[in-house]
Amino acid sequence: MIILDKKFWKFHALYWLGVAVALFIYGLSYGHWQVALVRNIYSPIVGFSCSYFIGIFYQNKLSASGGLRLLTILALSVLGAIVSAMILNPITYGLLGYDIQNMSPGNLTQDGLYFVLFYLIWSLLFLQRGGQTLLGNEPAPQSRIETINVSKGAKKLKLQPSDICFIQASGDYVEFFTEVEAYLKQGTIGFYEEELAAESFHRIHRSIIINADKIISISGPSKAQYFIKLEGGHEVRSSRNYQDQVAGLIPTAN
Repeated sequence: MIILDKKFWKFHALYWLGVAVALFIYGLSYGHWQVALVRNIYSPIVGFSCSYFIGIFYQNKLSASGGLRLLTILALSVLGAIVSAMILNPITYGLLGYDIQNMSPGNLTQDGLYFVLFYLIWSLLFLQRGGQTLLGNEPAPQSRIETINVSKGAKKLKLQPSDICFIQASGDYVEFFTEVEAYLKQGTIGFYEEELAAESFHRIHRSIIINADKIISISGPSKAQYFIKLEGGHEVRSSRNYQDQVAGLIPTAN
């Protein structure tokens, strides 16, 4: 869950308020207060909205991929520029008494370029300050399970999550693989995905969860699948649906 906290709102609101003031003063230079008001309203609102969505999507998708993050920022800047050029700029020049139909495309797109400039400055400041440091992220989730009761024959023991290399679904059961043993226990893989610490345990397949701390190497992708070697001589294969999750684990491989 993402919470946009006071730090984000302060940074976000103060920046676009400054833009509104700057554009209002610039609009007054035309000697037409209505133009100043239009610029004062539309550009900050469009910019505020676009950059707000960057904050919303940052952790969900954009934080995992620099390319996707940059692409989204650029796409939103282009969208805002189009809104400025096609809708809002004609209103501005209409208020000034210009014949909009006979105006050059350059004049109509001029304010869109101003918008892109302000928006990209916001994006650079946001990224420079770390993005996530401006978001009220919930504390890193801790494992709700301290130990897991398992048995091997007549022997019962408590399994530490840190000893698990990976977990695999097996019908109505799940199997816990350590470096030396495997333990079968009734339950669902979805339950353990929720209960184990998300910073260590990651689902890489519909039926497999791995412990990132046990990764030795990751190879691939081959047909959108990765092959992951774990301590204890284990090797598991990811599925296509979890390609992005595994790609994010590559830097953690030993």
